[in-house]
Amino acid sequence: MKAPDTADQKKLRRVMRYLCATRDLPLTLEADAAGQPGWWVDASFGIHHDMKSHTGGLMSLGKGAVYATSRRQRLNTRSSTEAELVGINDVLSQILWTRYFMESQGYPIHPTKLYQDK
Repeated sequence: MKAPDTADQKKLRRVMRYLCATRDLPLTLEADAAGQPGWWVDASFGIHHDMKSHTGGLMSLGKGAVYATSRRQRLNTRSSTEAELVGINDVLSQILWTRYFMESQGYPIHPTKLYQDK
């Protein structure tokens, strides 16, 4: 955040209260019947001080995140659309590696689903 205001502080307090109240809940990871990975990728345009964007990616096999990443993009983009494409490119190597790994372990892999906002 570049300039947090009182509304942002209120949201942070709410999240912190939730985390404190649920600290004893177990983390549950489950694979659904299909066992197919689903990927979610998102980017935030120009949020760093040098106007670079940020990418987040997550993989799930059903319930819970099996893999997650969050990192600053290495190059400047001119629009949020371009930042989204760079974000996909940043996570794509992990998507392909996971696909090839699961295939080599004998799991039949259907076309990979990649979810992204517009």
